[in-house]
Amino acid sequence: MSELNYVDRSFNKDHCLDYDLSIQTDRNGLTFCIRHNSQGEYIAFRKYRFEHVYLVSDLVRHIIAVLDRDDILNQHFRSVHFMNYTQQSTLVPARFFCAGNLSDYIEFNTGETLEGELFSNLIRPLDAYSVFVTPRSLVSLVTLHFKKVEFSSQATPFLWNISHINGSMDNPMVHVGLNADFFDIAVTGDCKLQLYNTFQFVNETDLLYYVLYVCKQLSLAPREIPVRLSGEQISRNVYYETLKQYLPAITYDDAHGKRHLAPGLMQLVPCKYNNLFNLQSCELSAESIKAG
Repeated sequence: MSELNYVDRSFNKDHCLDYDLSIQTDRNGLTFCIRHNSQGEYIAFRKYRFEHVYLVSDLVRHIIAVLDRDDILNQHFRSVHFMNYTQQSTLVPARFFCAGNLSDYIEFNTGETLEGELFSNLIRPLDAYSVFVTPRSLVSLVTLHFKKVEFSSQATPFLWNISHINGSMDNPMVHVGLNADFFDIAVTGDCKLQLYNTFQFVNETDLLYYVLYVCKQLSLAPREIPVRLSGEQISRNVYYETLKQYLPAITYDDAHGKRHLAPGLMQLVPCKYNNLFNLQSCELSAESIKAG
């Protein structure tokens, strides 16, 4: 059974070829939303929670179960975008990017042996490519089920959204996306992206340490710097309250707001799912190159 299920009255299975499907996965579950292409509204949203996911094979097994029983995911859509949360990623300025060097970019950044398929997404507003790894078994499963799919990591919509927040590129600002096992952090200012990185964290102390560490490295005043918080883990209020003690200018990132949600989805908190909702808006340029 799905943990959350919101389907607007306007949704019609017979019209799925007019709809865009976005899916995100991590070890905690699978979430998807559907946008009506011509109307620009999100008209369906479902979230499935997974337990006991320790290996990629566990994740694949859970996803297979969802695909087998979900009555919406077995339809044919206008487009399908699939996003997997991963720390195996890096950014490459467009002027230095070469599609044949994806493995070199990842290995240089992570120092890890690659086990998966490599993709690149062009983040046009930043004039940079996000290069990332997706487990091969996951890619095979998704492409077999949906046929034509655009792949992404969370870095693409996270950074795309930041580039579209009014004033975020001009003035110093810290952006934090709280994911299941790690968080994304970016710093903008002086009309450019100053920093993007990910850090693993277990509790609010870890989170605070790394955010303050980034501020120190970039000579940002914690008491003054605006901080925008998003991601599913904002449900744990202790994260917000802990950060606010040292970074009082913190707010939730509600840039997406509810303006694109159909009436049946108004109970959602958009900033929890910024990456998912922004996935369709990104101009994705995905190229798959099998590692090895």
